[in-house]
Amino acid sequence: MSRENTTRSLDNIDLAALRDPAGIFELVEVVGNGTYGQVYKGRHVKTGQLAAIKVMEVTEVKMHHIKSHITFIYFCVMKARAVDIF
Repeated sequence: MSRENTTRSLDNIDLAALRDPAGIFELVEVVGNGTYGQVYKGRHVKTGQLAAIKVMEVTEVKMHHIKSHITFIYFCVMKARAVDIF
């Protein structure tokens, strides 16, 4: 997928329709706090693989900023590994 197409598809994310990651990941500990939420060290329940998990409170007022933040995070790590957004 080209960068332009990926950006367009990320801009159209329906945050309310994203899956709840409860049961997929367990939160191990808080590792940081940011503008849009807390970052946790998390562990995939089935595989034990560690991950950084950002938990954000989604409100209508913050919606545009959160989508921009998701796009930024996605592009920062997309070359290193697959990214799932829950």
